[in-house]
Amino acid sequence: MRVKLIIVQSINGKIRMTDDSQRSWTSAEDKEHFYNITKDIGIVLMGRKTFEEIGSPLKKRINIVLTGNPEKYKEVELKYDKYLYFTDNPPEILLDKLEQKGYTEVALIGGSTINSLFLEKNLIDEIFLTIEPVIIQGDLSIFKYVNDKYNFKLNDFKKLSEDTILLHYLKTEDKK
Repeated sequence: MRVKLIIVQSINGKIRMTDDSQRSWTSAEDKEHFYNITKDIGIVLMGRKTFEEIGSPLKKRINIVLTGNPEKYKEVELKYDKYLYFTDNPPEILLDKLEQKGYTEVALIGGSTINSLFLEKNLIDEIFLTIEPVIIQGDLSIFKYVNDKYNFKLNDFKKLSEDTILLHYLKTEDKK
């Protein structure tokens, strides 16, 4: 099971604006990249706060939300039958269950706590990092915490627009 982290950040390394507003600061090109890659993968994993910021499941994808209290969301889950699931399974158990159902990859889309949870268990295989040419007053970085060193190598990069770049990293076997 391959875990692909799909994330966008500002030049100053922030992934969300401090005022928690829904103001968009990412480019149309990044939105298109995000839509295409997550739709191709077919499954997105996210934390509860990320889901609440989005407000509804992403269309044409299975949405799995990691939360400490999945029972609280049973009605919402029923409303979006077969497209939205809430779970408190640890990442490795969740990935095993998905693999048993025949899935081979997932898109991890945040937030920073969930990203850190997958990183600390060494489960992130690829990172697709868009860097937008803005500096924002932000309160979150890609990872909330990092307790070790994790090595990745640059596999590819491309310009999504005149000013926006996409970096594609692969995990290396050398963790230390």
